[in-house]
Amino acid sequence: MSDHFQLVCRVPRAMASLEEQFGSLVRHHRERLGMSQQDLGDLVDRTAVTIGRIERGESSPMFEALAIFASALKVDVRELFGIGDYAAQAGRDDPLVSIVQRLSTLGPDDLAFIDEMISAALKLRRSS
Repeated sequence: MSDHFQLVCRVPRAMASLEEQFGSLVRHHRERLGMSQQDLGDLVDRTAVTIGRIERGESSPMFEALAIFASALKVDVRELFGIGDYAAQAGRDDPLVSIVQRLSTLGPDDLAFIDEMISAALKLRRSS
């Protein structure tokens, strides 16, 4: 294992709030559709500033607005709280939280590159 990998793994993770995890998933779905914050704001009757605050976990929509957000993002409401086996939960503190938050800011080309890197790393790990 390289020194760089060990050093990165020792960096403490901050516990992500449910709002931060939710916001990361909103950002992921918005960018997946190629929407700007303004585009999404127009669809859900919010300002781009408010969408930015939601995506950063500084604010969250009222329960009644979740269906409106899901419809605008073309997902089921449950997909605003998880992807695959990942489920947002209050006080979640594990590497998957920071991975989801980081990935939610990337575009399709970067996501494809990261996917290839993960596949290669897992293949290498399984062979050792």
